[in-house]
Amino acid sequence: MHIFLFFKEESFILFPSHIKYMKYVGFVIIALLLAGCIAQEPKQKSVSTEITPIDDFFVLDLGVQPEINIEEWRLDVTGLVDSPLSLTYEDILLMPSVTQVNLLYCMPGYEGNGEWTGVPLAFILEKAGYSTETVSVVFYAADDYSSSIPLEKALLEDTILAYEMNGVTLPSEHGYPLRLVVPDKVGYKWVKWIVKIELVDYVYEGYWESRGYSNIGNAPNAKSK
Repeated sequence: MHIFLFFKEESFILFPSHIKYMKYVGFVIIALLLAGCIAQEPKQKSVSTEITPIDDFFVLDLGVQPEINIEEWRLDVTGLVDSPLSLTYEDILLMPSVTQVNLLYCMPGYEGNGEWTGVPLAFILEKAGYSTETVSVVFYAADDYSSSIPLEKALLEDTILAYEMNGVTLPSEHGYPLRLVVPDKVGYKWVKWIVKIELVDYVYEGYWESRGYSNIGNAPNAKSK
């Protein structure tokens, strides 16, 4: 979503004690990048500690929501691992799972508390035999989006690959079949529609990070890095 602001030629005072004038002609283009996405208008301006109903939960994406054929879908785990994996949806569902409530924050008015159920990411990385030389864990999505988190963040017990939201199968608009849930990180780190995880030995800059967004991506009041 882009906002275009137009200004007529005018002069204004910058400082009372030192009068300076500047003239602005033409237009200024401001790109509003809400976690690097096209935004659905939020249905609420603030979120309490209560779980946000799915119907009220904001949706942000690149403007395309991919159609997933779950019979053909695979989660590939590659890169700096001893045993690359190609997991089916059923494989994921048979793995140990956890349920936790986490706030997904993009900006004021675009935030919601979800109850997320899924597989601890560490379990999958350990199953693949991750290398300690790994710097970034990269997530690739079916809509060609990507982002990454450091290995140490990926190994935390509350970093999960979620397949349920608020007690039901993860809705398509929220990333079915798998979405990264990474507490304390802003929305563009919560990759949806994941199809591939790659471990690399360098700092990876994803879709929005390569366009100027912070690669750290801490949410306000983040407790972890």
